[in-house]
Amino acid sequence: MPWSGFRRKFPLRRLFTVYVLAGSLLIFLAIGFFTIRLAAEVEEQAELTTWLLSRFASTNISQGPPGALEDLVLRLDEIAVPFIVTDNRGRPILWNEPVVGIPMPEHMLDLLVIDPAGGNEPHYDRVLELVREYDGENEPFAIIGPVGERLGTLHYGYSSLTRKVRWLPWAEMVILAGFFLVVVWGLGVKRQGDAQRLFAGMAKETAHQLGTPITSIMGWLEILRDRQPQKDVVIEELGADVRRLGKVSERFSQIGSTPLLEDDDIGAVREATLAYFKRRLPHIAGGVELRAEGAVRHRCRFNRDLMEWVLENLVKNGIDALKGRPGTITVGLADGPGGSVQITVSDTGGGVPSRIRNRIFEPGFTTKRRGWGMGLALVKRIIVQYHGGRINVADTGPKGTTFLISLPGEE
Repeated sequence: MPWSGFRRKFPLRRLFTVYVLAGSLLIFLAIGFFTIRLAAEVEEQAELTTWLLSRFASTNISQGPPGALEDLVLRLDEIAVPFIVTDNRGRPILWNEPVVGIPMPEHMLDLLVIDPAGGNEPHYDRVLELVREYDGENEPFAIIGPVGERLGTLHYGYSSLTRKVRWLPWAEMVILAGFFLVVVWGLGVKRQGDAQRLFAGMAKETAHQLGTPITSIMGWLEILRDRQPQKDVVIEELGADVRRLGKVSERFSQIGSTPLLEDDDIGAVREATLAYFKRRLPHIAGGVELRAEGAVRHRCRFNRDLMEWVLENLVKNGIDALKGRPGTITVGLADGPGGSVQITVSDTGGGVPSRIRNRIFEPGFTTKRRGWGMGLALVKRIIVQYHGGRINVADTGPKGTTFLISLPGEE
């Protein structure tokens, strides 16, 4: 493929987006895989260290030199290895309270009345519960006396390092996933911002360009009226079309600014839109029937000029979908949930192909040979951004397409 053709098919902006997303995903996977492998090795080493130290402790408790037990307990506290020593009856007689989190009693005789089956003071029952938890994690060590007799059992749990390393890969994966989502969100916001500026710039420039010729035509019409004292149908129709152009210019000038939402009679907007097309159908689409169905009791605030623009775009879209064939376009009104107002625009055309259904509202996307791809994009902008509503393709198929608009209620 020549470079020019490649550039047309894959613009640099799209290539940059793919590069950022693919690069972020690869980094995410690579770091995640490396962290999981490293954490597994560190966890294995930590468990081995805990096992060796616990084994040494079980031997030192009964056979170590004087003072060795205190040093060993201090080392276990430093690396946060929890351990509990029980006698041959299963009663706890020693544990490292800074790590276990339960204080030792002041008098050791209090430990001799503990019932291993339970029913003791809550903190003693908690120690017995920890014994069972530790045994589920690690095999306990028997404490053997100098002549081979069993003195008790050492139960130990995972060290603090082991627990932290176990959660580290998942915490890192969550952080990386959050970063990846922020990148995707940032690219989406940038793209949306570019589209917003494109909308506003094109609309305002169009309004500016239309202003001068419209004013000039209005002046020439006044001259024609002076020269033709009697009422002339052609002049009046020209005047109506010029006023229409003025309204179109006003609509474009509102794109990019915050429009006033003053009107609340959506039925009047529907009637005006259908009346406008009915006068022109014989010239642009013979055999097309326009219908109005339903009514609303709910009230909603909207900008009349922009809402007429929305309905005109959707009706014109339906006419184009019929492709010169006879058919019906229906504009329906209905009360929606929560006080909302619903508008449907249905045609009996061939439907929207599934491969483009998710793209029809994108700026610049069009299936027409000479289309700009701005009609439905402007419709969505007006409904969503300016009126806080929603628009979507409610139904489409071989028998036609229905667009559904939902506007928030006045309350």
